[in-house]
Formats: sequence, structure tokens, C-alpha cells
Amino acid sequence: MCVQSVEHQSSLHVEDILLIALKKIEDVSCTKAMIYSGFYSGIGLSVLEEDLPDETINPRLWKKLISIDAKLNLILEKLIQNSDGFNQAQNRQVSLNEEDVRILTPDVFATGDLVEIKMLLPLNSPVWVVIYGMVSQFRIIVSEENEVWIRLSEMADDVKQIMGYYLFNRQREIVRKLRLASEKSAIKPKKL
Repeated sequence: MCVQSVEHQSSLHVEDILLIALKKIEDVSCTKAMIYSGFYSGIGLSVLEEDLPDETINPRLWKKLISIDAKLNLILEKLIQNSDGFNQAQNRQVSLNEEDVRILTPDVFATGDLVEIKMLLPLNSPVWVVIYGMVSQFRIIVSEENEVWIRLSEMADDVKQIMGYYLFNRQREIVRKLRLASEKSAIKPKKL
């Protein structure tokens, strides 16, 4: 078993609702968390200069071929999404930091279970991350609603960076909303 904690203590902590697919696995096999690169790979990419048609190709035909290529890439990404279990993801309430995550789920786990978490982080360009960990606590709240705490295993540097970026920006957004709400309540007009 290769579950390791992140080396530094994180002060960034966020409560949120995220799109998550959670499943028990048999062995982490020292698998590190990763960004799932199969998504959004073709969006926003420009055609490379060597991909431009020469004067023998009709420009209308070329535009049609580019359009067909883009649509085929989207179909392939959807097929990958279905085969890799991303279509199983549901909105779940989470409490997240760089070391562990608490998830409310109807699924049942036992302490020590190894799990895979596929999570969509709502950044400027949403990105799926796949992280692994071990169940450290499990509690049944009510029927079909359980609380599971997962200690995250080691993450690749790019995942740490994206998670840190999400946590920092989300925490900043929450603080900004709380500040605005307190300013609005302090500015209420006085009755005469």
C-alpha cells in the first residue's frame, strides 16, 4: 500500500459542491493523482501552420474537414468519458484540502478501503482530476447519506498546483462574499 500524506500542512480548506465519481479500488499501486487529459483537449486549439491546406485544396472543403475532425474528437472524448466512469459523477457536498477530503455519499465504505475519486474542479476551464486515497473515517448519517473521510495519497506536482489554485481561488471567493454580506448588513438604513 502506498498511501502517503502531502508533506506540508495546508491551511486552505474549502466547503463546496463538486461533480464527483467515487469508487472503491483494490490497490492504489503507488498510483499518483493526475489531471485527466482526455477532456477539453481539442477545445481552443488552433490549426497548426503545417496543417493549413495548400492551394490545391478547396477552402470550403478544408473548413468542412476541420469541422468534421472537431466533431469526431468530441465524440471520442464522450466515449472515453463513458468508458472511464466519468458519466457516473454526481454533485456531492465536499470539504476539501490538499491532504484529505470529506464527501457526503450514498455509498458505503469501511475504514482502510482504498478509493479513487474523479472530481471536476470548476476553474476558468473546468478540469477533471483523478485522486486516490484511503478511507480514514466512515459514518452513516441517515439512510442513503453517509460521510466518508479520505486521506489523499501522493499527488503529481501538476495536480497539487491545480488543487492549490482551486482551493485558493474558491476560499478567496467565499471570503469576498462573506465580506460583501457583512458590509450590506452594516449599511442598512436606520428607521426614523
